Amino acid sequence: LRITVVVLLIAAAVGGLVFLRKRSAPQPARLLPQADAVLYVNLRLMRLETMFRHSSPVAHDPDYEQFVQATGFQFERDLDQAALAMHASGSPLNPGIPSSGSLASHARFSEIFVGRFDGTRVSAYLRQLARSTERYRDVEIYDIPHEGRTVRVAILGVGTVAVSNVNDGQVIRSMIDNYFAEAKPLSGPSLVSDYYRHVPIGSVAWTIVKFAPSANRSLPLPGGFELAAQSLAGSVIVGSARYVGSLHLRIQNFNSTEQNARNLRETAETLLGFVRATGSPLQSGAADKEVKAFFDSVKLEQKGDNVLLTATLPSEFIAKALSAAPLPAEEPAPAVQPRPTAPAKPTKSRAKDNR
Repeated sequence: LRITVVVLLIAAAVGGLVFLRKRSAPQPARLLPQADAVLYVNLRLMRLETMFRHSSPVAHDPDYEQFVQATGFQFERDLDQAALAMHASGSPLNPGIPSSGSLASHARFSEIFVGRFDGTRVSAYLRQLARSTERYRDVEIYDIPHEGRTVRVAILGVGTVAVSNVNDGQVIRSMIDNYFAEAKPLSGPSLVSDYYRHVPIGSVAWTIVKFAPSANRSLPLPGGFELAAQSLAGSVIVGSARYVGSLHLRIQNFNSTEQNARNLRETAETLLGFVRATGSPLQSGAADKEVKAFFDSVKLEQKGDNVLLTATLPSEFIAKALSAAPLPAEEPAPAVQPRPTAPAKPTKSRAKDNR
């Protein structure tokens, strides 16, 4: 009887852990404020996968190189997790409606970054950039002017940083509150707490996007197609990427109507058929085979008011893409070489070049 009770207790504990793991998003995502879209990437897990081990060196532009020299932190090497919340224009946290331009171009963002960095050096760098600072719950918030608005940055703890460019300073303070509340397992923005259970376990990246219920514009698609925004109005899209020898992609919409789901499926099938028939996006040189295999693997399925799209991206294609080394920041160097040294003043010219 005792053995049976112990086995049952262990089974219940394991079942509870599995349930929480399925329903509970990673901590960085749970620290985010309410949002219209959430994106999470686990770079540490991606670095463990074979296909990501041969990525090319990242070129550093001058501003980024200055940041690296000042802090010792490199995103491509030291960043382990990133979670991003998008606040669409017209939403409660970003209420302004733009007079010109698209709504997306006026979006605001809040992010959580987790990685390995020297807190003292990062704090010193942020203090140099900040116009002012404030303290909230023993956390220093740096107010940094950038492109006509204020970006607020706070080091929450060892290896964790919060960033937000939302006008309301209460947003980053709420992220600090979430951190000190230890981010309960089922907490976080409603998009995450309600829909994260649809993200497959082991996903290296996932996103959850909620579309406004009053969407009335058409979305342009490749090949001259358009998707009526009504097909997505009020719905939620959950997308994920999971690596199991190849990259498995999964996109599913929820909270739609059966008619909207049918319209979405028919548009996607038409576009996919066009791509397979013409092959226009497949003209990519040596990667033709892998890209064609990707489009051939795409499957569309409608279940009532939901549409599910799955696809498999071959690891060979990703390896080729990562091994390409464009180095955009260093390629233009020949065009800005110093002028030839004047014969009459070689020493002075060389001194200037050295400086």
